[in-house]
Amino acid sequence: MSILIDVFRLTKKDILLEFRKRETLFSMGLFSFASVLIFSTLYNLIDISLEAKQAISAACLWFIITFMVMLGLTSVFSREMKKNSIYSLLSLSIKPQVIFLAKLIYLCIILAIIEVITFVLAIIFLRVEIQTNFLLLLMVLTIGSLDLCVAGCIVSFLTVYAKSKTLAIPILFFPLILPSILIATQVTTNIILFEDPMYVINNTLLLLIHAIIILSIALLVTDDFLSQ
Repeated sequence: MSILIDVFRLTKKDILLEFRKRETLFSMGLFSFASVLIFSTLYNLIDISLEAKQAISAACLWFIITFMVMLGLTSVFSREMKKNSIYSLLSLSIKPQVIFLAKLIYLCIILAIIEVITFVLAIIFLRVEIQTNFLLLLMVLTIGSLDLCVAGCIVSFLTVYAKSKTLAIPILFFPLILPSILIATQVTTNIILFEDPMYVINNTLLLLIHAIIILSIALLVTDDFLSQ
């Protein structure tokens, strides 16, 4: 029970700091808005079928989400590492796994807030239409985003000591999440075009399994990594 309390307190601390400064929220939101406008302008310049536009919209949506996660990764552990407060937390008998889970929840919350805005913008400007159960799309977005956040957190965690994080993060992040992005894009396209719900559910389970595997590995290595 004390572990859950520690996770809640650390997550609350990060959320409050973020809403006070709003640096990550602003950068992610601005990127989302600019990307949607650029893609919507592109759609108006090309003459393709409505179904093709819907399929491209799914790819654009996950493109935006992926790079929004990347924007958030640079600041996930930066506050603690700059002030060396992460070692102060460890000295208070807070386990490294607790710190990792708190950062993961923080990133998921921030991403969820921007995703709601992005999805509204996509409906307005990209004219995304859902022809089937909205809960399926919500499930894919939730699990797919969780998968990206888990992969992003472990990459950000492993690069806290890197001299060039802007170079190290993409090198490690993209190979790790490339299969997830391909699956998520195909599943989202399937939902938008209303084809096969079972295909959506089965592939979404693959995303969940991928997230669980990465999270398990992360929780196993955090202790040894921070103990060095």
